[in-house]
This record gives sequence, structure tokens and C-alpha cells, in this order.
Amino acid sequence: MKNAGAFSWARAWVAPSRNWTAQYSYGRLLHPEAAEPGNEKRQSASVEYNRPFAEGNWATSLIWGRKHKDETGTNLNSYLLESTVNFKRSNYAYTRLELVDKDELFPQAPVHPAYRIGAYTFGGVRDLVQSHSWQLGLGADITFNTKPAMLDSAYGTNPVSFRIFLRVRPGLTEHTH
Repeated sequence: MKNAGAFSWARAWVAPSRNWTAQYSYGRLLHPEAAEPGNEKRQSASVEYNRPFAEGNWATSLIWGRKHKDETGTNLNSYLLESTVNFKRSNYAYTRLELVDKDELFPQAPVHPAYRIGAYTFGGVRDLVQSHSWQLGLGADITFNTKPAMLDSAYGTNPVSFRIFLRVRPGLTEHTH
């Protein structure tokens, strides 16, 4: 039996100021995927910014990740920019911009080419109830997707999604004021 899930890793983290943090991590995983042979090396790096202001907060993260498949020598990268602004305590505007390399979209194919997939989300939430116990917000967002034209038959030419949702979460604490 293979030593599935065994790994070694390292992480470096720094917080140069009250509002900024950054990290880099590296890991080597032995046979991490049951359906796919081989070992992987994984890396990630991120920078986060958080800025409180009167009646709100701004938080942004920029994240990069890479999976290197030893079996094929393939590098799969991912990139993410996520930002949320909370203003007047009850309102949130957010965006999430992602690019991800995927090679498992068609597992039955003899060759697994990598495709770069993009998802670009823009939305907002308005808290309708804010108490010390819980919060209830009404929100909506829209996501635009990009992908190579060769995937049109499986995913359509211009995939877009829209959602309306209720958000329930724990209430306000003295640290969130």
C-alpha cells in the first residue's frame, strides 16, 4: 500500500504592520489524490490588507497557489484577488476575481490538457438585522466566467450566474465596532 497522504511542509509568515500580513508556504504530498497517481508539490503565497475606518472596514487579499504534479511535470496555477468594503456598518460591497488552471475537466480523455478558467464576481449585502446574537443580511451578486473557446460545447459561450441570498452569521462584538 502506498503511503497516501504523507507530506512535508514549511511556512513563513510576516506582519510588517498592523494592517498588512503576508505568507509563503511549500508542501510535498505523497499520493494526495486517490484517482490520480503521483506525488505533488504545492506552494502558496498571499498578501492581506485590513483597514478599519469610521463605521466600517476594508479587507483585501491577493493569493497565488501552484500545484506541481511530479508524474507529468505539470504546473497548475491559481490567482485570486478578493476585496470587501463594509461601510455605514450595514452595507458590504465585494468582489472576487479568480483565475485557475484546471486539468481534470474531462477525466475520461486520454490526455488531460490544462485550461485557464476565470470567474469574476461583484456583489453586495445589506444587513437587515444586527444584534449582539446574530445578523441577517440580504445580498446579491453576479459572476462572469471566462474559458477557452474549445470548452463552449460543455459550458456555453458566455457563462454568467446571478444569485440573491440571505446571509445569517454571528452577531456584532465589541471588536467589530
